[in-house]
Amino acid sequence: MAAKYLNLAAELRQLCVQLHRQGERKFPSEPELCRQTGYSRETVRRALALLEQEGLLTRERGSGTYLADALAGRSGRIAVVVCCEGDYLYPQLLRDIESVCRPRGFRTEAYFTENRTEREREILTGLLADPPAGILMEGAKTALPSPNLDLLTRLGKLGIPLVWLHAPHGVPSGSPCVQDDNAGGGRLLTRYLLDKGHREIAGLFKYDDRQGPERYEGCVTELAQAGLSPADAHVRWYGTEERDAILKGRLDWLHRFVHTGLGSCSAVVCYNDEIAYPLIQCLLAAGYRVPEDVAVVSFDNSHYCRLSPVSITSLGHERHQMGSSAALTLLTLMRGRQAHSSRLPWMLYERGSG
Repeated sequence: MAAKYLNLAAELRQLCVQLHRQGERKFPSEPELCRQTGYSRETVRRALALLEQEGLLTRERGSGTYLADALAGRSGRIAVVVCCEGDYLYPQLLRDIESVCRPRGFRTEAYFTENRTEREREILTGLLADPPAGILMEGAKTALPSPNLDLLTRLGKLGIPLVWLHAPHGVPSGSPCVQDDNAGGGRLLTRYLLDKGHREIAGLFKYDDRQGPERYEGCVTELAQAGLSPADAHVRWYGTEERDAILKGRLDWLHRFVHTGLGSCSAVVCYNDEIAYPLIQCLLAAGYRVPEDVAVVSFDNSHYCRLSPVSITSLGHERHQMGSSAALTLLTLMRGRQAHSSRLPWMLYERGSG
């Protein structure tokens, strides 16, 4: 169990942020905090000393305790940290976040990690040096252990509200996450294929983002309920590096899957439209008919669904839902109120590929 002064320090960090947003600099005195919180004088003193060490408070002899300049620069700025600037989903996501934040007096600044932890570390270091009012953050390679938990912990100690996008890292403790119902989506797509009569179903999933394993989990759960299971040879995993190569037109990995991994499968569940689109091109080039020989289903309901030579059956959300939900959750935290994680449900958009 954490020491009492550590619990109090966590409460006082949030109070620092609230006072700063209200334009106040004077911090309550030790006797006032004892009355307000019910903690002893010694516990309050230790908590205040900790916040002073962290640079959040400063004591002026004969005058009292005040917010330190570490909070100065936060006003009006929200940092949005996401993976890819040119990715097919992010331009709309950023517009949706801005449309919620701007009318409420906050400007947004976007930072792009390219799903690389070293770039994420550079961004987090910059945010520690110039703290924003709040952070919306998509972690880099969230299915893998993060080397940047130390910086995230420091951000938490500064009391900066943070909301995770798509997958949480668990640090700072208690930070909510707005994410897709990935396992539910995997089940929904698999049930759709089973209802169409497919029994051998292959899959393409991304291993270094948590969404990939979760979507795969949903698929295998639904198959198990039908008394089926996918063969390992028919499930292929790819990472950010393979994804970048495919987007540059290097399709060898997908061609190998079509010729050696597909086998007798009559359907493929894809991690997202970004991989389903070139897969359909490879299937057609190899002489397969889509969906007569191989059905292809996917996630995201993006513009790829309509650009594809065979329109893609895909899952999507209500328009603007992810960005708006994440921004509203962060603004709730920034007002000093409790905010909760949420999983956004999917809707099926049936098109030609299924």
